[in-house]
Amino acid sequence: MHMEDRELGINLIIDGTSYPLTIKASEEPYYRKAAQIVNGKLSTYKDLFMGEGGVRVMTMVALDIAFDLVTHNDEVGSAEVLHKVNELTRLIDGALAKK
Repeated sequence: MHMEDRELGINLIIDGTSYPLTIKASEEPYYRKAAQIVNGKLSTYKDLFMGEGGVRVMTMVALDIAFDLVTHNDEVGSAEVLHKVNELTRLIDGALAKK
């Protein structure tokens, strides 16, 4: 097993909540960057939709990320990125359901 193939436990902080994940070590920088992007977009949409519920804000974040994905389809491995976006969306939806 290569070092980059080993599993790694990390905690990502998204919107002030910790999300423990087990990932491939080689994927860590991508997850950290993805969390940064989500947190940045969350901040933007929270400012735009002050007083709105979290589901509306998260929906706009997901739409913004999906838009970025489809408009840059030729520049990235879209299937892998879409898989990661779907995984992060699932985690966010689960967290929102608990609140």
